[in-house]
Amino acid sequence: MARSSPLSTVRLVVSSNGEQYRVVEVTGANDGSCIREQIFSKLCIPDDNQRYFAIYPSEIGSYALGAALSDKSLFALCRDRGDPSGSLKFFVSTSPNQPPAHYEPGYTTDFVPSFLVNRS
Repeated sequence: MARSSPLSTVRLVVSSNGEQYRVVEVTGANDGSCIREQIFSKLCIPDDNQRYFAIYPSEIGSYALGAALSDKSLFALCRDRGDPSGSLKFFVSTSPNQPPAHYEPGYTTDFVPSFLVNRS
């Protein structure tokens, strides 16, 4: 499979809970798997648990606003609509309509309110 030209300056805004966001620099990415890896890394999702998570188009304060993105569609979206100011936003979760639960594989408690983590 031929690789696409690397992305020019592109920054993404990503969240696993629709409230806390991180900026992900994907400048120079050659394909969607590279972008996906950078997003998962920024959200501290371990390699062996990434298969449980999907990346969805989103907006600030929202969960998924569309279907999960394949590597090909993720790259195309970043290539066609990505920019240096972070106009593209993504929701990363095990479900399109809610954040991952703190007990799900690979999820860090950095994004979970302490009152949920400390429940017995």
